[in-house]
Amino acid sequence: MTDRAKFANVRSMLEQQQGKSERRSRKAGRSMVPLSRPKGGSNQLRAANDSVSIADRARADIANMEEAKLFSDRQLDLLGIVHPRSKNRDMVDAMRQLRTKLYSLNPEKNFSVLVSSVVPEGGGSFVSLNLAATIAFDKARTSMLVEANLHTPILHKLMKLIGREDARGLLEYLERPELGIEHIVNPSGIPRMRCVPIGSHNEISAEHFTSARYKQLMLDIKERYDNRFVIVDGPSMTTSADARILSEICDYTVLVVPYGGVTPGTLDSVIDEIDERRLAGIVINNQPA
Repeated sequence: MTDRAKFANVRSMLEQQQGKSERRSRKAGRSMVPLSRPKGGSNQLRAANDSVSIADRARADIANMEEAKLFSDRQLDLLGIVHPRSKNRDMVDAMRQLRTKLYSLNPEKNFSVLVSSVVPEGGGSFVSLNLAATIAFDKARTSMLVEANLHTPILHKLMKLIGREDARGLLEYLERPELGIEHIVNPSGIPRMRCVPIGSHNEISAEHFTSARYKQLMLDIKERYDNRFVIVDGPSMTTSADARILSEICDYTVLVVPYGGVTPGTLDSVIDEIDERRLAGIVINNQPA
């Protein structure tokens, strides 16, 4: 988790879409093809999960859902996580503004959204964590933060603080067909917010995210509860192919740009690589007050 970012400001997406359309009109013949949902993925997942008994899954679900510990307001402040009583009202307002923009894209349904910094250490994990926390302000909604950043994971710190440092995570789930979703979903220390840590892994491979099991996992997490909003913390766009793969699987993508840390040309090239139907907005991070 990074505490570099003290303020996030949301840029109008209309302006970005207009600029993107103009650039694409100058690049005739170039198109983006959205990734369709995997055929047969659901059957593969069900077959894998059948190896775990219903009773075992129920016990694991109950154990993982127990709120072992909730952070105090002071602890959340020290961790840099917003809460309804945060003194940093600028941050709370910015996160609420981003949340409202996302809700407006599909008012009738929940969604999954990838949050990715354009460059490394640009504040993407900070924004994803706080967006998930802000969605959980609402007692009628829940959020789930899925850690998909293999390079700089952040959730191990939260897991350790709430006594879940040995929790299984995303990579164990992808590599072990006998595990069900209930084995990797954990409390976060924040009411109504759940998380899936990255887990342990021996090697880093983008193949994890192109598998039918991962794609089906994302669908199942979102569809299990219609009031659950899924936030995926991804790696930076300019250093990892994983980020573009994840952006094609999630409903929406939010880009995080560190103030003064990205050239217009770099930002334009990243925007051009994302399906414009999925690009939900841009957060300017660490902007001076």
